[in-house]
Amino acid sequence: MNNELVHLRMFRALILVGPIATLAVSPVSNFDPINLIKILFISTFSFFCFGILISTFNYSFNKLSNFFWLACAAFTLSLISTLVFSGAPRAQQFWGSFGRNTGFLAYFSLLIILVASAVIQNRVFYTSLIKSLVFTSIPIAIYCLIQMAGLDPVRWSAYDTFATLGNVNFLSAFLGMAALAAITISLDKKLSKTLRMALLILSLVSLVIIISTNSIQGPLIFAAGLGISVLLYLRSSEKLRMLTIPFSLLGVTGFALSLAGLFNKGPLASVIFQPSVIYRADYMHAGWKMTVDHPFFGVGLDSFGDWYRQSRGLLSTVRTGPDRTANTAHNIFLDISSNGGLPLIISYLCLLTFAFFGAIKYLRSNKQFDPYFVAIFSVWCAYQIQACVSINQVGVGVWGWLFTGALIGYRKTSPISSASNAIKLKTKRKKTTNVLPASVGLSVGVTTICGIILAFIPLNADRIYMSASNARDLNRMMSASKLLGATPWHLSQVIQSAMTNNYLAQATEINNLLLKDYPRDFYGWKVKYYISTSTPAEKTNALAELHQLDPFNPDVPKS
Repeated sequence: MNNELVHLRMFRALILVGPIATLAVSPVSNFDPINLIKILFISTFSFFCFGILISTFNYSFNKLSNFFWLACAAFTLSLISTLVFSGAPRAQQFWGSFGRNTGFLAYFSLLIILVASAVIQNRVFYTSLIKSLVFTSIPIAIYCLIQMAGLDPVRWSAYDTFATLGNVNFLSAFLGMAALAAITISLDKKLSKTLRMALLILSLVSLVIIISTNSIQGPLIFAAGLGISVLLYLRSSEKLRMLTIPFSLLGVTGFALSLAGLFNKGPLASVIFQPSVIYRADYMHAGWKMTVDHPFFGVGLDSFGDWYRQSRGLLSTVRTGPDRTANTAHNIFLDISSNGGLPLIISYLCLLTFAFFGAIKYLRSNKQFDPYFVAIFSVWCAYQIQACVSINQVGVGVWGWLFTGALIGYRKTSPISSASNAIKLKTKRKKTTNVLPASVGLSVGVTTICGIILAFIPLNADRIYMSASNARDLNRMMSASKLLGATPWHLSQVIQSAMTNNYLAQATEINNLLLKDYPRDFYGWKVKYYISTSTPAEKTNALAELHQLDPFNPDVPKS
């Protein structure tokens, strides 16, 4: 079996997973039209790659260092140990909370994507990967312009410029990375002047859209990434190398002023500071406290929301009212550490460190300006900056994991020209038949089906619930909320509907189910305390739980 030819199938899957995961939405059939469908495609493509990695294990294993595989094993074992020992609800940990879906399945799938990207070690793949990010920004930008013109054909629950990413901050971050990649690639002198100009125009359009959203994430990470690209360009030029030090000092000054601006200080405060920064600080503080209080297994994958009220402290509780809550730390590193404890975040940081030092080694050994590597590296750095202030939204996050693997694998590629590499790849494609070898085909078939089924379960549960809700059929809603893959959000919606229509028996039944499966659900205990069907003993117990879950909440009755 020619393992390299088999890996070409993985090549194609990885080139598709980023664009599809970013663009996919299901607004007609699902209450969560953004994350569930994206996870379905990420899981499907990643498990396809998983089958290839398994069937070519020895070949793949030898292409990377033992340290890398140790970090991957540690990350996987940490995910599993958290799933088993954290005490959080298993279904929530596996599929994630409603509207986030960054549970075990998401992180394991992203890890597979990282590994597969690192293993391929083909320069054509890595150049194609960064190009796919740029190409994906074209339909995103077009859709944004349609939304800005008020012509969006989709009836979203909120009208704003967010394309297929569900939030202006996620859109801003994605377009910031894509614009950065396009500008960096435009420095490739081998491209035609027309194409280079088109890349610059695309970048300009993306930046205009970013500015219209009033989100600071895109401009900040774009500026930081562009600074890295320019610095590496100056470094590679004999004529401009003398500007490296002053430009570096300018960059450090800009970074310091931007950081001060985030805290409403310095000359950039009026441009950068937003009130949401204070709220994010509250969420991050709670995430760190969860990490410290649960250092080994965390509070459970995607279970931040279950512990936020208890961990936020008095100041965060009263700052804007006790009902301002969050189900994420708004910092990917703190999300990982609070969800999975120190073993999970340490193993994740090891993977990032491995990628960073791999990039540094490549830059030291290659003095010439490689626009595609620089684009990957600068976008990767921009993503890590965004990760410090944002959520792991899978439509954006998939690119961060792809590029982490790309940085690891790029250093292993041979320094032959892209043209020669492309010819070599086309030759291999001609030799590749449509049918994989039997052993590989079986492995890939089994793993891909598993990936589809696992991700389809919550997607289907949400679809069935939406259908029942649209029909306003309480019995169907109750049945749908009990399906595997349904979340506390679905159960709480049934409870609200039942109570609104005075079906207290049904509300009590579903609320008991909610508290049985999700004993840290604040809403469930609140309903238990206030609903008339509860006994005095149940009300007393519910009140004690409310005080434990939200100890500084002034709205919780004293007795």
